[in-house]
Amino acid sequence: MNIIKAAKRTIPLAALFVITMSAKGQEFDYDFSDDKTGVTIYYNVTSDEYPLTIAVANRDFNYNSYKGAITVPAKVFKGGGLYDVTSVWENAFAYSDSLTEVTFPESVTVLEDGAFIGCKKLKKITIPGNLESIGNAAFYGCSSLETITLAASLVQIGDEAFSGCSSLKSIYIQSETPPQISGSSLGKIKAVIYVPRGASEAYMTSNVWKKYKIVETEE
Repeated sequence: MNIIKAAKRTIPLAALFVITMSAKGQEFDYDFSDDKTGVTIYYNVTSDEYPLTIAVANRDFNYNSYKGAITVPAKVFKGGGLYDVTSVWENAFAYSDSLTEVTFPESVTVLEDGAFIGCKKLKKITIPGNLESIGNAAFYGCSSLETITLAASLVQIGDEAFSGCSSLKSIYIQSETPPQISGSSLGKIKAVIYVPRGASEAYMTSNVWKKYKIVETEE
């Protein structure tokens, strides 16, 4: 499989991601598209055996595939089969400069590397309650993102996942067990970390989380 770098983008090396092309050299990065929600969303088949699953995919190498507010459905029909949307492929929404809001279904468990890198106008994102991992640089450079809630199921946040999120002031984490992160996961943001009641001690014993202001929620 050939590998090429995202063209015409100035990206720090730590957040530089590549997009793959098929052996046929196709100039798009998805298997099919669907517009049943009123917005054309692009998908990649991740399993064509039951249970059938798909991932939200990047349209092509020009990026800027998505605009405005988008709601991703939980299931999509393709060729007579009903596919569950379970992940967001790497670079799926990369550099969608006009994307402002995304809502995901509970079926999504993974946000892969660079999923939202460079989405400068992204202000709101609804993270599904079953999300388990956020990839490297997933939200890198999302400078308009102000607050985000991370589900109790989340166990891992990748390197530089929130680097460059200069407007991010609040991170609500529903898990009593601190998600695994590296020293670069949150970059230089100064967000307040809100955790469940009684969980602050666990976060304060983490080498990374303890560097931030930890506040227990009332619920």
